[in-house]
Amino acid sequence: MKNSKKSAFTLIELLVVIAIIAILAAILFPVFAQAREKARQTSCLSNMKQVGLGLLMYVQDYDENYPRADYWDSRPPLNPNATGTFAARVNHYKWPAWVLPYTKNVNIFRCPSRTRDQVAWDQNGEYKGDGYALNLSVSGRPLFPSGENPSFLGGTLAGIQTPADTWVLMELRNQISFSYVSSNGTLWPAALRESWTPYLMPSGVPDKLNAPHSDGLTFSYADGHAKWMNVKQFLALCPTSANYGVPACTFRTNAGGGSGFNICSGSPTPFYNGSWPFWGLY
Repeated sequence: MKNSKKSAFTLIELLVVIAIIAILAAILFPVFAQAREKARQTSCLSNMKQVGLGLLMYVQDYDENYPRADYWDSRPPLNPNATGTFAARVNHYKWPAWVLPYTKNVNIFRCPSRTRDQVAWDQNGEYKGDGYALNLSVSGRPLFPSGENPSFLGGTLAGIQTPADTWVLMELRNQISFSYVSSNGTLWPAALRESWTPYLMPSGVPDKLNAPHSDGLTFSYADGHAKWMNVKQFLALCPTSANYGVPACTFRTNAGGGSGFNICSGSPTPFYNGSWPFWGLY
């Protein structure tokens, strides 16, 4: 007579299977997370490319002048549902208003890996925390109610000697680039390696909030091309205090508030040694 007793897994066999599944999960989950972040990085770079080309079209239409990042006039809100006090004002969180007619898409002005300040967007249509920064040292900026901090390059495409080497947009939690204003009111790049290192590598390793894409971030250049760069490559393009005479400063890490500076100030026209075309220091 045949034994009809059904075979079953023993406890040890089940434990082995569970262990194998756990090992596979530990191996595959980080791979899946990296794949998702790589997709977001690709999307961010595509956004940067489109915005950079839109900016270039604006420049070509306006006698090679760059848009200013803090005009105090009114435009239709970037978020049509925003009704806050600053909804229609083109402040430094909303410089994309000048480029929007060329891109036709408000969603490409933000990085998918970064966290949006939803209140700022809902109330005033402001990109805070997830947007792209216009290089103030290239564009210059107006002052309220009158006056201007002009760019050390003149605020025009003609002032950029090597457009393929000089950045005009970067992804940054603050939507205005960190800059230095000299005592005569001219804007220069806050390019010091001593300032950027603690911002991007506060613990000696790339900070995921400020460099979310494979330990790097994306840029758009004056000729319209876009590029990803890791933190160490970026820092190598930053002059040290021995080569660039501006004071080191602590950059603001909270878009729109908190400690630190968006624009540092203090001394006369800075000196620089050598050529640093990434920053327009030719």
